[in-house]
Amino acid sequence: MNLLGKIQLVAVLLILSALPANAQPSLVIATNDYPPYATSSTDQNFLADLFAEIGTQMGVRFEFHYLPWKRCEQEVADATAWGTIPYRKTASREKAFLFSDPIYLADSHFFAYSANGTKPPITYEKLSDLQPYKIGGIQGYYYEPWFEKAGLDVQYAHSEEQNFKRLQLGRIDLFSTATTVGWHLINTQFPPEEAAKFYTLEKPLIAGEGLFLMTSKDYPETYALLPRFNAALAVIKENGTYKRLINQYGLIMTY
Repeated sequence: MNLLGKIQLVAVLLILSALPANAQPSLVIATNDYPPYATSSTDQNFLADLFAEIGTQMGVRFEFHYLPWKRCEQEVADATAWGTIPYRKTASREKAFLFSDPIYLADSHFFAYSANGTKPPITYEKLSDLQPYKIGGIQGYYYEPWFEKAGLDVQYAHSEEQNFKRLQLGRIDLFSTATTVGWHLINTQFPPEEAAKFYTLEKPLIAGEGLFLMTSKDYPETYALLPRFNAALAVIKENGTYKRLINQYGLIMTY
C-alpha cells in the first residue's frame, strides 16, 4: 500500500472510531416559549437542561424545536417530532397520543386585572358560571374543548404575553395559564405598580396535576423509547439531578 493509501486508511479508521461517541440518535422535541421553564432565546433553560440529562441516561440527544402550540401537537401527530412538552392530558389527547410519566406537577388559575386595584372577587363552581365574562385563551391548549362545552365567550391569541396585555387593556376579563408561568410573565412583562393589579381567582382551573411529554403512537419505536424515557426521568428525580436543576433556575416546583 502506498503512502496515500495508508493515509486514507488511517483517516477512515479515525472516523469510524469516532462514530460511537458522535452518532447518538437524535429525537426532536417540539415546544414553545414557556418561561420560566423553557425559552427559545437561550439553550440554557430548565426543560432543555432536564432533557439533556435524561438524554444522557437514555443514550440519545434531544433536539428542541420552538413552534406555536397548535403546530407542536401537529408535528407529533405527523410523527415529525417524537414528542412535545409540557402537555396536560385530556380525553381526546389520550385517544390519539401516548404520555410519559409526569415531568412535573402544576396548578392553573384564571388571572384577572383590576385597573383601580380593588380586585373584585369572581367566583365559579363550574365553568359555565363564567359565561358572562370574556375569556382569553391560546390556540391548541388543553382547555379548548372544556371552554367550548361550557359555552364560554373565548377569544384566542397566540401567547400568554398577548393575553396578559389584553387583560390589562380590558379586552378580556379572564385568562387561564399555569400559575407559576403566569406570575413569572406578569412580573417580567409589567412594572411593579401594574403587576400589583393582577390577581387570580381563588378556585384553580386545575390543581396539582401533571404535565407530560406527549408522543405519537405511530412514531417508530416509540413503544420502546417511552419506557426508557420514564426510567431515565425516574433516575434523574432520584439521584438529585432534578432538584439541582430546580435550584439552579430558582424554581419552586412539585414533581
